[in-house]
Amino acid sequence: MPLTNMALKTSHIHSDHLRSGNVGARPSPDAIEVGHRILFLDIENAAANGIHRQLEEMGHKTAWIGLPSEERAGLAFQPDLIVMNPDASIGNRHAFIALLDKEQFSGTLTLLRPSVHFRDAIALAEQSGIDHVDWLDAPFTAQDIADRLPHIARQPHDGDIGDRHFLSWLIQQGRLLPNLTHEFHEKRSLHDDSIAGYETLTRLRNRPSLNPEHIFAPSTILSLEIAATLLAVEAAARLLAALQAEGRPVPVAVNCSAAVLAHPDFIAALPILLRRHNVALGMLGIELTEISYSGLDGRLLENMHELGTMGIPVSLDDFGKGATNFDRISDLPVSEVKVDRKIFQKCLKGEFPASLLKEIIDYCRSRMIGTVIEGIETVDDLALAKSLGADCGQGFYWGKPVPLERIVPRHGA
Repeated sequence: MPLTNMALKTSHIHSDHLRSGNVGARPSPDAIEVGHRILFLDIENAAANGIHRQLEEMGHKTAWIGLPSEERAGLAFQPDLIVMNPDASIGNRHAFIALLDKEQFSGTLTLLRPSVHFRDAIALAEQSGIDHVDWLDAPFTAQDIADRLPHIARQPHDGDIGDRHFLSWLIQQGRLLPNLTHEFHEKRSLHDDSIAGYETLTRLRNRPSLNPEHIFAPSTILSLEIAATLLAVEAAARLLAALQAEGRPVPVAVNCSAAVLAHPDFIAALPILLRRHNVALGMLGIELTEISYSGLDGRLLENMHELGTMGIPVSLDDFGKGATNFDRISDLPVSEVKVDRKIFQKCLKGEFPASLLKEIIDYCRSRMIGTVIEGIETVDDLALAKSLGADCGQGFYWGKPVPLERIVPRHGA
């Protein structure tokens, strides 16, 4: 193992763990993740965030915590490796080390040095019952972390359970909303390749690659989801204002579940936010992301019509997924239908008739409803989307979602 930036405690030899047989054990493919789970307890900064993203791109899962109230969430993430900055953990006298000891943490704890509080932290760690403790010299790179991972035991993680536990603890400690951030994914015209709009995606800043649709999976607290959706509206409004200031305004959409859209609190708060941010009619849109009701809810329909009077168009997101079908298009007052990426990918593979998808798009056009193909990633994807006659496309072919400052640098501060 490269030792350029790392020194191992001789009292905690990794070969003991190698002999235990945990490294290299191969449970069923469904029960294990490809990479390691790495938790950082540190002070947030752009360099650290970049390292987290690089590790994610290597196939690992990362999470970050910075406050004592987030420590149980971090442990619930089920990390294999914890990288801890003692200058950050001093806030509660390195109590995280005692928590790891109490919960019989079986992974590796790595302390950063040099740091003002390194000696105290390493002394506590040495006195604890944590089996594997070492240290890493800072500053470090993502590759420095990656180089040591083959020597660190990787526990069999069952799907996304660690993410769900992580989110649940953030919710319980009131730390979910403060950790939400937003990125924007562009939508392109399939006629002239111009940017036709942006979709606002809610991200978890301390779990960078978590799919936005999973953020509220562990929670049934509707008030929390309403609050988060309104935060996304404000983020969209900031982008709209910045685009307007640069003379290139395009609509910006916000994802919204049917449960949120049907709630009176959301409908009451929405026009207040629009007036506060001077959002022009038609520039903020709502993407209805989930309509799994067995029948159409009266309040949902009523509120969708109310949005129409406010000048807020509604898109039907993820068409072809779950309960979405022709009835939804005809019964709901929507101005746009977004074809789910999985349906589009099935068309590419010949598993879903392209002729049927074209028929759906033609049907929407006959009703003056716009169409968007999601999941366009290659030149071949683009060619098929254009042949189907859709109005717009969205996907990694044009780039990944980015924060506001990447779209309008002068207004990103």
